[in-house]
Amino acid sequence: MFTELTYSQWSNLGPGRVWICCPLFRGIGFGMICLTGIVSIYYNVILAWALYYLVNSFYPTIPWSTCTNGYNTEHCYTRIHQTYLNTSINTTVLSPIVDALNLTRKTATEEFWENKVLEITDGIGNPGGLRWQLVLCLLAAWGIAFLCLIKGIETSGKVVYVAATVPYVFLTILLIRGLLFDGASEGLLYFVKPRWDQLWKFSTWGDAAVQIFYSAGLGWGGVATLASYNNFHNNTKRDSIILLVLDGLTSFFAGCVIFVTLGFMAKQSGVAIDDVVAQGPGIAFMVYPEALASLPLPQLWSVLFFLTLFTVGLDSQMVHIQTMTGAVFDNFPRTNKKKTIVTLIVCIAGFLLGLTCLTQGGIYVLQLMDWYVASVSIMILVFMEMFVLAWIYGLNRLGKDFEMMTGNSLGILWKIGIGLTTPFALLFVWIFSLVQHSPVTYGDQSYPKWSIGIGWMIALISLVPIPVVMVYTLTKEKGNFFERLRHSVKPLPSWRPANDEDINDNAELEKLNYVSQEETKTFV
Repeated sequence: MFTELTYSQWSNLGPGRVWICCPLFRGIGFGMICLTGIVSIYYNVILAWALYYLVNSFYPTIPWSTCTNGYNTEHCYTRIHQTYLNTSINTTVLSPIVDALNLTRKTATEEFWENKVLEITDGIGNPGGLRWQLVLCLLAAWGIAFLCLIKGIETSGKVVYVAATVPYVFLTILLIRGLLFDGASEGLLYFVKPRWDQLWKFSTWGDAAVQIFYSAGLGWGGVATLASYNNFHNNTKRDSIILLVLDGLTSFFAGCVIFVTLGFMAKQSGVAIDDVVAQGPGIAFMVYPEALASLPLPQLWSVLFFLTLFTVGLDSQMVHIQTMTGAVFDNFPRTNKKKTIVTLIVCIAGFLLGLTCLTQGGIYVLQLMDWYVASVSIMILVFMEMFVLAWIYGLNRLGKDFEMMTGNSLGILWKIGIGLTTPFALLFVWIFSLVQHSPVTYGDQSYPKWSIGIGWMIALISLVPIPVVMVYTLTKEKGNFFERLRHSVKPLPSWRPANDEDINDNAELEKLNYVSQEETKTFV
């Protein structure tokens, strides 16, 4: 976090341009932009689902609360009330019959999700048709994001004041309501009680690392993009601590909101909390809505929940879009006069590509993209970012950049963390994650080999720019291979603060030894 904030704030450049600090590795920045582009495609699909649920929350009877809808099957039941609502026969009587016939029971929320929202097919090889209701919701999600960014950072900054604070209000209301549930204490205890045996599983640490990258926005280029708008003298060390502490506390707070409800559901249905929790989108779109539907005024609680989900997601999606548009503005300065048009083009492209996830088999496509992006691409990009900045650009240079901005020294512990602990811990986690990597699945369904091949191709999209740009950069230099290599890892002459007033005197950059006159001639 500190590193991404510092080198972008110092130069006022986002990931698409900031790697002029080490031109040989400009592909890292382009890889981050590609990764953000991929994530933004399916991320907004999730927001489209949230909007679809939000609209359905206004119905007089919440549609996922009953088994009397046209899309429900005879095996539908409500877990909390433990009755088949379309037969009014107790499930304890029917359970042996269902089990004997080898039938699969599904909750009302599961059937709403699979049969109504997704109209899910039997696999990725059977895409089916587009879900036009979801297409409209996706169009609305991209449209809202575009309006929030219509004037760039000027409008997005104002929107964030609302979008970043309102969810805390909603989460507090949901937590207070959840604490009144019977079984809330058991849910909280399950959430906070350590399970030490899980710490011996390496997959736990790999999952934790990926979660941190998602939660804190590290490695996607979003942090670097936002930092490029910072005041030059902003204290990035202080900010990195505050941001990560707030991120951790927010995650814990949100976890409490979820698990008090899961404890209530487990107690009402007489099952273990492990049996209530679902993977993937299960908690957000099946488990939690099921609990809210059982409360008095379920429409109110459902609206609050899905509005919270949408506003939290909108924050992240705005950063994704700014990362991509910022790369265009940094590399093609003339486009700064056409920010609205560039933003519109990015949003339209994202909408069209997102349609692949809105067919009846679209959930399989979304799972495929998320599976390989999260487990393969992100950690190697962050490792390379840290390694290059610490060992090639140099810890001393990075420390001088920080000192130039704040007047404070970096400190030995921070240098150890940036140069040793972080990059090699990331490499270790990434290698073992690959060793333990398993092919993508959705629930109990496995994917055909051709789709797994596509998944690996998606993962490599964000990594391919690194070697391609390396080769291109070396061919543009002069001299033998080692001379080209030496020149290509030196900062370009344009690597400097954007505003001259941020430099105390004309000799300061020379004193910091960034680019000598000989190096400048070589680059020119």
